[in-house]
Amino acid sequence: MTNNSSQRIRLDEILVKEGLISEAQIKEALMRQKAHGGKLGSQLMYHRYIDEAGLVRALAIQFGCEGVVLSPLNIPEAVVKLIPSKVAVARRVMPFDYDPENNLLKIACETPTDQSLINELGFVARGKKIKLYIAAELALNTAITRYYQGRNITLEDRLLLEIPDDATGGDNDDTVVQSEDATAETEKSQPEILLVTDEEYSGPLLQSLFERDGYQVTVTDSADEAIEITESKSFKAVLIKDTVPGDYIDLIDRLRKSSPSTSVHYYESVSSLILASNAPSGEPSLLDKNLELFSSLLGLKSEHPDNHAGAVGSYVDRLCAQMKLPVKDSSVITNAAYLHDLSRHYYQDDGSRDQKSWIALSAKLLASLEFSPVIVGILKSMYKDLDNKYTKRLPIEVLGGNILTIVDLYCETINVHEKLSLDRFDAIKKKCRELSGRLFLPEVVESFIAMLQTEVLHDQAIGKYGQIMLFARNAGMLYPIERRLQNEGFRTISQLSRDSFIDLCKRSDPDMAILILDGDFNTIEQFVEGLEKDGVPVTAHPTFLIVPGHAAKSMTPLLDRGIEDIIPGDVSLDMLVSKLRKVQNRLQLQDSQLMSDQQTSAGSHGRIADLNLIDLLQALGPSRRTVKITVTSPSDGRELIMYLANGNISYARLGDLEGAQAVYEAITWAEGSWSVQPVSTDELPPANNSRRNEDILLEGCRLMDERVRAGRLL
Repeated sequence: MTNNSSQRIRLDEILVKEGLISEAQIKEALMRQKAHGGKLGSQLMYHRYIDEAGLVRALAIQFGCEGVVLSPLNIPEAVVKLIPSKVAVARRVMPFDYDPENNLLKIACETPTDQSLINELGFVARGKKIKLYIAAELALNTAITRYYQGRNITLEDRLLLEIPDDATGGDNDDTVVQSEDATAETEKSQPEILLVTDEEYSGPLLQSLFERDGYQVTVTDSADEAIEITESKSFKAVLIKDTVPGDYIDLIDRLRKSSPSTSVHYYESVSSLILASNAPSGEPSLLDKNLELFSSLLGLKSEHPDNHAGAVGSYVDRLCAQMKLPVKDSSVITNAAYLHDLSRHYYQDDGSRDQKSWIALSAKLLASLEFSPVIVGILKSMYKDLDNKYTKRLPIEVLGGNILTIVDLYCETINVHEKLSLDRFDAIKKKCRELSGRLFLPEVVESFIAMLQTEVLHDQAIGKYGQIMLFARNAGMLYPIERRLQNEGFRTISQLSRDSFIDLCKRSDPDMAILILDGDFNTIEQFVEGLEKDGVPVTAHPTFLIVPGHAAKSMTPLLDRGIEDIIPGDVSLDMLVSKLRKVQNRLQLQDSQLMSDQQTSAGSHGRIADLNLIDLLQALGPSRRTVKITVTSPSDGRELIMYLANGNISYARLGDLEGAQAVYEAITWAEGSWSVQPVSTDELPPANNSRRNEDILLEGCRLMDERVRAGRLL
């Protein structure tokens, strides 16, 4: 383990060199890393760009050590107990094997070159020899959660859903595509249409019209033959003439199963196809009846305070969009969802009826109003035991009923007005997959999970002012708070060592800090004074103090020293989260006001610590402003001179560096100042940069990530 961190090869370079990942995937992962935090390797694994074994192989090369693939291992309880739970959780380590003959304990971690970690683990393991192995972050966290915290979770549960290659419409390898014949490439990019018609004259005419507009058209005169064609090929649209021989209903149901996003049109004549007059004639009246029923049921809302009317319809609409169902199908299913959610509350009494009773009454009500038989059929298909049926055909009634079922159960179980936590999402995902093939269609389950996952990730992407530094001397007190904050989407860094806490605060400049302390007033006051003497005043960033409940009142004088708030340790963590959100909103509002002032004033200036160069360029670029930007480094007085022409970087110079190279260097500055001055187009120097702002910022993020990992960020 002699590989020095400052000389270590970048992980992305190793991955590309070993052929494990592409440059495009690296760039995308870096952008996601900037938005959501975490490690580059975890982002790559999370989005299934690389598997655990491939990542461990690259990490082992980077650190010059051996690696371990944790997910397939079944670690004995006796080995787990060799490292105390608190130490494993706090230090993020996982023992996985013990050799009694050599007294050697093998431990997975993220920092195999850390000699202090080896010494610490050797002490707590009572003299056993310690050998550290590099492991993937996601797999390591999963193992710690499983073996030390008793949660039945696997690595698969932490990853995004695996999407088959054919679901994306072809190979994503640009190199392979570009090496093919140009004609074949053009044909591959053309959308395809299947025309099922037996008309002698209008069929060829339709084919020529579509081909003239750039479509590839396959023609057949039989529904049965069309079924065979669609088994090996997907189409953007399938057009079916009502006179063709064969089972066209079977064709439609099979298309719904194999390619739900394919638009299917069943037409009587070419004119009806062009004018779309084959749309269900009942749709306008259906919407009128929906509105009428909706209005009448809203009058009953006061009788049902727990009514979540509208939630089912809203989620179903989003799930249909996630599955990319044709508008016609999704419209019918969504209408059924809204009607079900409302009518079930219309019939709801003292809670004695179950879902099936409400559904039967809903169907009876809609039938009495002469609603479409399809909608009634969708409702009657809810909560049916599928018993792994519908592997080839999928009627719209079954698909719609299944979509309503999974959403209805979700809305009954979850408070739809509250944000879904990561822990709750993991539990829902696991339960849905357990019921896949029995109560739920597999394709509905996976799309539903993907929809919720998008929602959760969106909520977790807090963005600015979401980084929190935590300190506690006791890992048992620290972990529950850190875990809750992570579930709420905050990016946390925790330390049990006072010196490490001070060092990281100085280097990372967190948005907020939390001190979890015990003792009397004098002890805690001395700790706060010590932080200030060592260059980390509590006024540098909003700092919260968590103390034992009985001591909270005596700590109020610390508010005069700059502590943001004092929170008793025995109250619900909801209070802490609420206060953090308020501070976060306050900081964001201040930032927004700062940017507003910058855009309205003749010139503006600021500190990189408050608004770094990346954020400044992202704010100024869309405004299409023509300005001169000067960025100064306090360490050596170097200056970046940069000009934006209509929001685009046209010129940049930093010493001998020009263009994009100059911007890359300045992006890594953690301290310094900047100023913005409006200029006219006549004042612009000759351009020395032609790259887009987005490309420069992306490469700058990569360079900054490299320097952070090497500990060389200014």
